[in-house]
Amino acid sequence: MDQEILSTLAHFQEQIEALSLRFHKLKDITYQLYQENEELQQENEELKALLFKEQQAAEEAVVKKEGYSNLIHIYDEGYHVCPLSFGEKRKGDCLFCLNLLENQGKEQ
Repeated sequence: MDQEILSTLAHFQEQIEALSLRFHKLKDITYQLYQENEELQQENEELKALLFKEQQAAEEAVVKKEGYSNLIHIYDEGYHVCPLSFGEKRKGDCLFCLNLLENQGKEQ
């Protein structure tokens, strides 16, 4: 009977050691997944910020293009677009307006 108890205890000890080994492996995998998740969340935040900056730059480009088109339209209607005389009716070409439109056009 002592032999049977010792054999049973040895068998339980082997099972406990096997469970402990499986537990440690599972714990290691969980830790690796946690680290990977943290890295992916950080990368996701960085990509969102980059995307937001690109979208904002694209929107600003559209606004600038619309503004430039509006200035050309106002100038073509016969009004000044230069800061010196903005909105006043012009007689002939204005070098200040043309310079402003040329510089705005280069930014496009």
